[in-house]
Amino acid sequence: MQEDLSQRLARELRKETCPQRVIDDTLRKIAAETPPPSRLRYVIPAAFAAIVLLSGLLLLSRSQPTGGSVTPQAEVAELQSHDRKQVARDAETALGLIGTVLLDAGARSETVVSDSAIPPLRHSFDTARNKIIHHTQP
Repeated sequence: MQEDLSQRLARELRKETCPQRVIDDTLRKIAAETPPPSRLRYVIPAAFAAIVLLSGLLLLSRSQPTGGSVTPQAEVAELQSHDRKQVARDAETALGLIGTVLLDAGARSETVVSDSAIPPLRHSFDTARNKIIHHTQP
């Protein structure tokens, strides 16, 4: 997104026939002020994928029948019912953990956006407004 902003700014500056050194200085300043990409962008999907993978492996291991002696029909049905209940509880726990991770990520994203994106936008808006007001006054 920051590259799009710097490219767009460079195009606008070229339209205004700015000297090349002004354009280069502006691009250098933007590059210096741009923070490095957040690692959080990659951690959340990796954690989500790991949780889904582990949940799937847990469900798969629970659903496979264990080798053993022959049991009567009623005991087999009772064991399968117990296994299904356990799988349902495990799935519920895994989905709860995934939901918690996603809610936490959403809260962090909101904080990052409000702390780092809104102040520069407000400053740009104020600067543009002041330029328009001063330009229209005699």
